[in-house]
Amino acid sequence: MSLTSIICGIALLTIGEVGPKNMPNAIEPVEAPFAMPAFQRPVFPERTVQVSMEREGMSTKNIQEAIDRTSCQGGGTVVIPAGIWQTGRITLKSNVNLHLSEGTELHFSGYITDYLPAVFTRDEGVEVYSLGACFYANGQENIALTGKGKVIGPSIDCEIYKCNEGMSSEEAMKKPLVGRIYNGKEGKGVFLPKTFAPIHCKNVFLEGVTFEQGLYWNIVPQYCEHVVIRGVTVNSFGHGRTDGIDIDSSSDVLIEYCSLDCQDDCYTMKSGRGEDGLKVNRLTRNVVIRKSIALRGAGGIVCGTEIAGGVRNVYMCDCVFEGTDQAFRFKTRRPRGGFVENVYVERVLANVKRQALYCDMLGSARWVGELAQRYPARAVTPLTPWFANISIHDVEITGCSTLVDVSGLPEIPVKNFFFGNVKARCNQIGRVCDVTKFSMKDVRVESSDTVMCIDNCDYASFFGFSNVATDSPMKIEKAGGECRYLNVQTYPLAPVNYQSIRPGEVWLDTEGKPIQAHGFQVTFRDGKYYWYGEDKTHTLFGTNRMFGGVRCYSSTDFYNWKDEGRIIEPDTEPHSPLHHCQKLERPHILYCAKTGKYVCWLKSQSNDGYFTILEAERFMGPYHFVRNLKPNGFAVGDFDMYADPETGKGYVWFERPHWEQICAELSDDYTNVNGRYSEHFVGKVPPFTREAAAHFVMNGKHYIYTSGTTSYTPNPSEVAVFDDYHGKYTVLGDPHIGDEYAHSFCSQITSVIKIPGKNLYVVMADRWQPHTNKTDIPKKDWQSFLNRYKDHRPYPKDFETPKVADRFYTLVNPNQDVYKATYVFLPVVVKDGVPMIEWKDEWKLEDYE
Repeated sequence: MSLTSIICGIALLTIGEVGPKNMPNAIEPVEAPFAMPAFQRPVFPERTVQVSMEREGMSTKNIQEAIDRTSCQGGGTVVIPAGIWQTGRITLKSNVNLHLSEGTELHFSGYITDYLPAVFTRDEGVEVYSLGACFYANGQENIALTGKGKVIGPSIDCEIYKCNEGMSSEEAMKKPLVGRIYNGKEGKGVFLPKTFAPIHCKNVFLEGVTFEQGLYWNIVPQYCEHVVIRGVTVNSFGHGRTDGIDIDSSSDVLIEYCSLDCQDDCYTMKSGRGEDGLKVNRLTRNVVIRKSIALRGAGGIVCGTEIAGGVRNVYMCDCVFEGTDQAFRFKTRRPRGGFVENVYVERVLANVKRQALYCDMLGSARWVGELAQRYPARAVTPLTPWFANISIHDVEITGCSTLVDVSGLPEIPVKNFFFGNVKARCNQIGRVCDVTKFSMKDVRVESSDTVMCIDNCDYASFFGFSNVATDSPMKIEKAGGECRYLNVQTYPLAPVNYQSIRPGEVWLDTEGKPIQAHGFQVTFRDGKYYWYGEDKTHTLFGTNRMFGGVRCYSSTDFYNWKDEGRIIEPDTEPHSPLHHCQKLERPHILYCAKTGKYVCWLKSQSNDGYFTILEAERFMGPYHFVRNLKPNGFAVGDFDMYADPETGKGYVWFERPHWEQICAELSDDYTNVNGRYSEHFVGKVPPFTREAAAHFVMNGKHYIYTSGTTSYTPNPSEVAVFDDYHGKYTVLGDPHIGDEYAHSFCSQITSVIKIPGKNLYVVMADRWQPHTNKTDIPKKDWQSFLNRYKDHRPYPKDFETPKVADRFYTLVNPNQDVYKATYVFLPVVVKDGVPMIEWKDEWKLEDYE
């Protein structure tokens, strides 16, 4: 397979590998971030009827009679033979496949009379009675249009087009539906016929056909269910007002191996306009577009502008845009209502003329007057649109004038917008206005511009946003409205030779990439340090990639770390306990001297929490699954492990969510527990529950750091001491020096190591949410947990072997995309017998004996 580019290890397909020429006969299984039905080719009765066409004049009657007769007889295939034929509107009927033979050219009339009587349809999101479509159907089931023939629309100087001048669906909406009849009679105009537009139909199949010279929108299923559009070609650029494919208030739609070259939007989602759309209140939902091409057109993938009924669950992957004005286009206006949420785009190669990422919720004064002005913020009404949960990643963009141009509404900002793993060439970087939680990750831009402007963007995050033309991070400038909790993390585009530790800063490996080993442990063996943890590189918002495997790094100096790769890979089998959709966290590896094997425990955050246990002959793997375990019947949370060098016994400390800490002894081979355990810090509920234990031994005494429980938000930590694993744990209190929040300097401790040859212990932690540092966010989350868990009780014991939960459609939310988490490594300072942690902006091992 020829690959043009690799983005963060993800291969993108070229234009030669997608589109109609590459379409297989069978429909491949659909994998999307949401549940989709199983799509199969439709089956029709074996009855086949070939239409006797008119060599001169119209063949409309011949075609329609064949369709009607075949449908009445139970269905079958109606074949239009090769040749050039003239026709008016054709109405598809249940259980009939209309097949256009190779060499067929079906030319549609430009006269109004050939589309009468007026039929029920929708024009720009407003219900009307007018010409409908060249291929029309209403209330039918199991209909199809197939074949390698061509459909050719009339010229734009035809009667229909002229009679459409001055027509406005906005004006039509002011009348009751019964009065919206536009048939060209009595001085009335007409609404343009779409090319293929079934309405209120189920099981619609469209394959292989080429559409040319459409007057208006080409392929428009309206109020339809279970639609397959595959291998179609649209060539309508420069002709009429032509969208390519518009999914209008329809559900369970698959679009694949298509090619669109049109005047306006290409792959478009709509669901009604304004009050009319709100009245109908019918979603466009569950749409998958894959392995398709967008050539010329306003936008590659588009949502809007008519979205009054809402758009939910749209997934595009493995597509190519070659010449569109914009790549990712989201648009609406204040009085149109509706929403767009859960749009996921990945693996797209785009060559665009204007903006790559474009979102406009204001529109222009030409259409909405003063409502196009951003301020003042308007009152929120049922006609106020909103956008949320849009994720675009693994894309390469060339030729665009502007990378990002996003304008939300100040009264309802766009929420949760992710743009990551991007390689782009552009003239200008752009701007973002009125967005909450806008995130950019690993965006590499080649541009003469060096600045992005943001305005009224709370929780904005920029991780690795760099200009490769200048070899420098992109500047983020605030303009206008306040931007609260801004998080900008920059790093060089080349490897760095570290001579010290800078807590909280992005830490690069020896290849210049951010270290991805979270919820980690650091050990020393055979003269090297090994740092292993959760690989969050592809744990991106909107994906189900919760588990990216366990990645390991090695170092000889504790400063510079070489990426040794993943020592545990995520599995490809969806029901495997190691599948990437499973939320596996905090790997701990112990060497069992009795068996000579390495045992890895992972916490699985499902079924109230259980352990997944693996075993290997070597520290670097490969590891093999042993069992899933709820130790002694308890659910589990964050944990730590220890092998006592004197006794050889193993121990695990884990949170029993959300109630207490338990210390359990391991079996002799470390792959199970032996039944002996003790309970500590009992009866504490979030945010007071002690979790994330980090155990270490210093001067013959056992110490354990723990944090409170507020998910990824930092919270107060404490340290306790004990002599007996199952004895009394004495709380020593706040272990921090100079941390007014007592939350380990906005981090969660995962591991403590003694540096060989020195009397130096190092506390190591994840700063899961860097934007919360020195803010009021932890305090707010602390209070929310107090309220949420007020009446919590512990989970009952469960001695059954935990079953692997079906998490395939459990997606990463904006609080879980912790790829941008940094690390806090700090020395332990003993004061009055208490191992304290002191902040240092920069420090060295050499500063300690």
